[in-house]
Amino acid sequence: MVSSTFTNTKRDELRLLINSHHSIITVETSEEDRIESLLADVALEMDVPFFRWSVTTGLARFHGEPIYNTDNPEAALSNMALIAGDAIFLLKDFPRYCENDKICRRLRDLAAQFRVARRSIVLTAPTIELPPELDADAVPFHFALPSADELLAGVKQVLAECKLPSELDAAGIRQLARNLEGMPQQEALRALRMCVLQRRKIDLGLLDAVLEAKRLAVKSDGLLETIRRDRAFTDVAGLTHLRDWVGKRKSAWTPEGQKFGLVPPKGVLITGVQGCGKSLAARSIAGEWGYELARLDAGALYDKYVGESEKKLHKALDLAQRLAPMVLWIDEIEKAFASAGASGDADAGLSQRLVATLLTWMQDREPGVFLAATSNNISALPPEMLRKGRFDEIFFVDLPGPQARQAIYALHLKKRGREAAQFDIVKLAQASEGFSGAEIEQSIVAALYTAFNAKQQLTTEILIAEIRTTQPLSVTRAEDVTAIRNWARTRAVAAD
Repeated sequence: MVSSTFTNTKRDELRLLINSHHSIITVETSEEDRIESLLADVALEMDVPFFRWSVTTGLARFHGEPIYNTDNPEAALSNMALIAGDAIFLLKDFPRYCENDKICRRLRDLAAQFRVARRSIVLTAPTIELPPELDADAVPFHFALPSADELLAGVKQVLAECKLPSELDAAGIRQLARNLEGMPQQEALRALRMCVLQRRKIDLGLLDAVLEAKRLAVKSDGLLETIRRDRAFTDVAGLTHLRDWVGKRKSAWTPEGQKFGLVPPKGVLITGVQGCGKSLAARSIAGEWGYELARLDAGALYDKYVGESEKKLHKALDLAQRLAPMVLWIDEIEKAFASAGASGDADAGLSQRLVATLLTWMQDREPGVFLAATSNNISALPPEMLRKGRFDEIFFVDLPGPQARQAIYALHLKKRGREAAQFDIVKLAQASEGFSGAEIEQSIVAALYTAFNAKQQLTTEILIAEIRTTQPLSVTRAEDVTAIRNWARTRAVAAD
């Protein structure tokens, strides 16, 4: 229902642009078939002629024969000027020709003529960069990736083509389409076809197979990397307050919870001492709720061309919305926006523009994407990102206490095939005071090497010997640890 409404909304938006006499409309997309189909529907509803052009076919009315000798871009524009009355013109890959002064001037002349009627020129390409004089005349139309409802017909067709017995009922097939959301239509159907042909069966396992195919496809884009839900709070020692908070809010995603009046949470910011499990906690939220998990690579956003970084961030956030419900993980968020807290002169204001883009999305986004951000240096973030309402809560993860250190030792020893009962866990916890969870894990790793090299079994004594040779971060960076604790004392909620 929601997806169908979204499709109708985009159709209405496109119709509004044309009725408002916007003479040049730009659409960044590689899905030419989908935008062509949408324009054909809008033209039919508006009862206006629809023309399309490409350099290989020339200019032609939809389902009509090409006009002779219009494959040349300039000739195509000349013929468009001769076509009277309302019309919609789709020009495929045309922005690349706009660098030519004559073509740019002719297109501007046409734009001025077309403003007095419902005559719109729609320029499409995977990426669009227009000359400044043309850019002022153009309005962008955001063409979303296909919804599950749009993919459903293609999914059914692919399954029928494969001619294999299906164990999926109607609900399973719909979930299959839902799992493919966030990909262009043809790419999604190719991924589905490949998964079916590889597995030679259509069953519940196909649902996970297409998710894995989608993870690989999304990862190749370099902006958003989907990650396996291989962590949950069973892998985390301590953090009881954070666990309880996450557990209580899971019901807000259910129909019953929403009917009761619960509002789905927006996100959390997890700060604290390095090595104490902030990233693991952020990833565990997805595992706890059973939602998709994706990591935003903030470093991949930065581009040398003006405006491209903000465009990349928009694209990543839009894609996250299409993958909803999901947890969007931004690790060490201050590294992407560090200079935004200062004057912004260091990067010509780029960080400030990225912050503005992210904050706008955080404020206006639809429910379905939960933002889990981590920070080692929260003071580097701009104050507007920390104000109440941006994140539902800011949690502080401190160095583990005695009981938490016991639990961490037990957890990591078990992961390496050792029973905690064979060790003096209390003694290990006492010896490792001031250690982070990561430092405790590394002490076990180092002790295993020592024991193996000495041809001995791992013992409490070997572990304690390794602990004594380690200087923890709480000693080597004592001032930094004290500073972050002082900051969190009145500004954050203790995670444990």
